[in-house]
Amino acid sequence: MKVPERQLQASEANEARGVNQAIFDRDHLRQYTGGDAALERELLGLFLGHFGPVRSQLDAALSAQDWKFAAHTLKGSARSIGAPHVAALAEKLEIMGFSAPGKRKKRTLDALDAALAAFADEVKKAVG
Repeated sequence: MKVPERQLQASEANEARGVNQAIFDRDHLRQYTGGDAALERELLGLFLGHFGPVRSQLDAALSAQDWKFAAHTLKGSARSIGAPHVAALAEKLEIMGFSAPGKRKKRTLDALDAALAAFADEVKKAVG
């Protein structure tokens, strides 16, 4: 299957900017946007703005159902936008569950916060 020229050029531009695809997989996002840069910026802004409220839901979870809903929501959003490391940590939180030991959850939540910061940095490199 031949990669469209526009997509190939975009991938090369990301490499030239030093974008880490393990943190921000822009090619994945482009599958949904057809390379529409304005749409990509809009979706990335929505995702980054959505993270804080969902992250707060994890902190405020009072039940296993609340915890699973927030972790699962974040996992799906991160996978869709091309944030594989954020998605992997959200999945880890979903699997470990609400009743996991507090220290273990805190370590993973701290890693999640760091992963989102790294994602935001990679987005700035790629999109500007």
